[in-house]
Amino acid sequence: MKCLVTGAAGFIGSSVVSRLIREGYQVKAIIHNSIPLKKEDKAEYITGDITDINSIKEAFKDVDYVIHCAAHVNDYGLQQPFYDINYHGTKNLAILSEKYNVKRFIFLSHIRYESSSDFGLYAKTKHMAENFLLEKYKENNFPVVIIRPGNVYGPGATIWVLRILESLKKNRISLIDDGKGIFLHTYIDNLLDAIILSLKNKQAIGEDFNITDDDYSITWKKYFDDLAEIAKLKPVSRNISKKTALRIGRIMIFLNKIFKIKPWVTPVSVNILTNYDHISIEKAKKLLKYSIKVNYEEGLKKINEWLISENYIK
Repeated sequence: MKCLVTGAAGFIGSSVVSRLIREGYQVKAIIHNSIPLKKEDKAEYITGDITDINSIKEAFKDVDYVIHCAAHVNDYGLQQPFYDINYHGTKNLAILSEKYNVKRFIFLSHIRYESSSDFGLYAKTKHMAENFLLEKYKENNFPVVIIRPGNVYGPGATIWVLRILESLKKNRISLIDDGKGIFLHTYIDNLLDAIILSLKNKQAIGEDFNITDDDYSITWKKYFDDLAEIAKLKPVSRNISKKTALRIGRIMIFLNKIFKIKPWVTPVSVNILTNYDHISIEKAKKLLKYSIKVNYEEGLKKINEWLISENYIK
């Protein structure tokens, strides 16, 4: 069986490619401007732009499965890249998948938990793409499966490991509402398990699945403090209220639009760090037979080992 993976240069996409190779699949991997974090000798890498349908159509020949990981991921910025990549790019992939009779289209989306008043463009365009794909399923039995991961972390993670570690080192990080929000941790290998299960299970077609580690006991404060301990840094002591953080975030978004100043906090990040919702993964457990293989403690241990091996910490 041959798989096509988009966003194969990113943390999740490159991890998907490696896992598929280990599982015995043939893999075509679409990359854009970035070099993959880890290149697999057995994968075929193709340079393309999902917003340009002609640049990627040849990649779909003889493909059985598509795992769509490519996305414009940010909590602020101009509208156009979000719409072009996350929505129109997904439409292009779906059109080509239909043309070449792809058997399964796995779409990595976004868990819905932010406040509607501060709904970021990333989440908005991901959900627009979801709606488009589900309509195609209803109309033409398009073989889509939607996976909505939580905060994906593990060795190689940029957003939820390296960026936080860098902020800790520079003492540029604050708790919001005492860091009591829930860290919806999703260890990368657990997410990969869910993706493989969704490839093999026909009942998954036309369904959407939330995927987390099903553990709501880990707060952002605990995660920040645990990362700080790994790096032999002081725990985070600075704290601001959610109300203040939102006010600052909205001001910083305004300053970014006018003066291109990079915000250190945004309304979207505030909502993520103050999420208290328990996201059910019961459907994934029931239909996919998904189970958590790597828990939080094991995940931290693996991150520690990776950070040392890559000389991020001593």
